Amino acid sequence: MTAYIGILEKEPDTLWGLWFPDLPGCIAAAETADETVTQAGEALAQWLAIARGDGETVSPPRTIEALRNDADFAEALATGHVAIVIRPPVDELGLDDGQLRAVDEAAERRGLSRRGLLRELVLNQIAG
Repeated sequence: MTAYIGILEKEPDTLWGLWFPDLPGCIAAAETADETVTQAGEALAQWLAIARGDGETVSPPRTIEALRNDADFAEALATGHVAIVIRPPVDELGLDDGQLRAVDEAAERRGLSRRGLLRELVLNQIAG
């Protein structure tokens, strides 16, 4: 699965934000860092889908070593922002965003990941 490196940042009196040096215009913002990281995966998936749908060739993500030579990336790190790896959510089941959120919420209520919940449900189904 493709993962991109993003910059998580927080300026005084602003929302948390995350942007991707390799994907101009792909951003996420929210009240908390955790919400921002969650939204970043969704923003990444949407950005990639739109770009591919428009027939654009999406460049592969640069490594952290390559990004260190990027002036904007280096400046962000120098000012205290954080580099974080973001993977787009995978939907191998053909579920829409609302259905995926419902699965994630059900998993969270059980203290499981999406994968853990689906594994549990499959095993229960074939056992029963």
